[in-house]
Amino acid sequence: MANVQIKIDSQKFTIACGEGQEEKLKRIAAMLDEKVAFIKSRMLVSESMGLVMGALLLASDLIDQDPNLYQFETRIAEKDLLQSIQMIEKASSCISSVAETIENA
Repeated sequence: MANVQIKIDSQKFTIACGEGQEEKLKRIAAMLDEKVAFIKSRMLVSESMGLVMGALLLASDLIDQDPNLYQFETRIAEKDLLQSIQMIEKASSCISSVAETIENA
């Protein structure tokens, strides 16, 4: 396992990934960061909503590039999607807590 530091919406995260997957993870994170910045430049949204909307935009772009991905996406179980959303919300909550702690320091 390798650890990679990524930045999304000005927040830094250390993510574990398989050996040799570091650059791919960095590229994906940069793509998501770009989508979140796009969303936040056009509307006022919470951190978690920005991440969710950015992820959806990124997924939409990828599906547009490769329609076969859509078939895969339609087979994802509803509980898997819910778990993903819950993980994003937890990450967002942690980010918000850290930001609040920094602001109050």
